[in-house]
Amino acid sequence: MRTYGENLGTARRLFAVVLASALCALGPTVSQAQPRSGGESFASRPLNLIVTFAPGGSTDIVGRLIAQKLGEQLNQTVVVLNKPGASGSIGVSELVRAPADGQTLLVNIVTTAVINSMTLPSVPYDPVKDLQPVALVGMLPNVVIINKNIPASNLGEFVTWARAHPDKATFGTGGPGGVQHLTGELLGDLLGFTWTHVPYKGAAPAIQDLLGGNISAVIDNVTGPMSFIKSGQVRALGVTTNQRVAELPDVPTLNEAGAKGFSNSSWISVFTRSGVPDAVLRKLEAAVLAAARDPEFQDKLRELGAIPTQMNTEELTRFWLDEFPYWEQAVKSAKLQGKQP
Repeated sequence: MRTYGENLGTARRLFAVVLASALCALGPTVSQAQPRSGGESFASRPLNLIVTFAPGGSTDIVGRLIAQKLGEQLNQTVVVLNKPGASGSIGVSELVRAPADGQTLLVNIVTTAVINSMTLPSVPYDPVKDLQPVALVGMLPNVVIINKNIPASNLGEFVTWARAHPDKATFGTGGPGGVQHLTGELLGDLLGFTWTHVPYKGAAPAIQDLLGGNISAVIDNVTGPMSFIKSGQVRALGVTTNQRVAELPDVPTLNEAGAKGFSNSSWISVFTRSGVPDAVLRKLEAAVLAAARDPEFQDKLRELGAIPTQMNTEELTRFWLDEFPYWEQAVKSAKLQGKQP
């Protein structure tokens, strides 16, 4: 679990719990289960798994892995639907409009599960009332990387440099109001330095500008810049999770690097919509957890820089509700409440 310094409480909120799978705007992708001996299929119709971002990104890649393994567990066809747009709200809305029968699932991440409800002017759903957690499958750490020409070999030296050069201290992300942007604001608050956020239309152009020396740092999930880190083209100061990334064993956690108590993640989970019958929810929960424990699934998560992590419905619910006060603090720090288009 993540904390923010010594000031983060474990305040719970009075929330009901719901959410679903992943949709796709660019044509469905079908994961056909291999027949298992014995047992019935989960339902007579294919399951829909909504992914709220475009194909090719880390969320989409993990979503397709989930669809494959979930289909195998349920002996059922799982159709991946990409529904990008509005920071993921379009895909969540698709789930909320679906019947409460468990046929529609959502690959849910912290942006769509928590942050959008705080930063967007309006969202056509109430995450707490309209979504139901099923299970968590992994943590996707974010990483702080800097231009290798900056005279800093670790987080402490970078903070010293940033304090001495406030006009040059910048961090790029794939867009405003996301996990990476808010992580930068929280990190600056915790360590007592100021750096300017530079939003891009995606993480790739931000990394290119970092390589070109136009910005001093980038915060992204580890999947995108991993090859640049391994090749030494950029310098990694730390990952945001409590645990190091298997593919980057020499990169410390931010907590280890000096940001004591700092921890968060772009976690990956499966939700459905609220109102799904309990018997159906339990069958989905068991299947998602079995998929998440599959050795091949876990190996592929590690290749992406993710940390295989399982939480059942009750555990995910508690974790999810704890995320609201944490990210609310970050949104206030960034002065983003209700401002994102």
